[in-house]
Amino acid sequence: MQDFRNLKVWQRAHQLALLTYRITADFPREETFGLRHSMRKIAVEIPALIAEAATKGEDSETGRSLATAVAFGSKLEYYALMAVDLEFISAEAHQPYLLK
Repeated sequence: MQDFRNLKVWQRAHQLALLTYRITADFPREETFGLRHSMRKIAVEIPALIAEAATKGEDSETGRSLATAVAFGSKLEYYALMAVDLEFISAEAHQPYLLK
């Protein structure tokens, strides 16, 4: 078991979650329970899953948690693309969401 806070992937995911909260703060009021809520929820789940994986004893459990985190990353990337298309954020603000 290791301290998840030392994992670079967790650090990056945590920063992305913080960025998501800042970026979505300016979304239209009617998006409070729409895209804004969806982006925030999934952005927080990614580092949480990575933290969970760091404490798992079995490789198969760790793999499942990490695979879910990656899938959620794709989902968040799509939500950010939708925010660009709806002109809630700029294309530049979308860049940190691109999976690399």
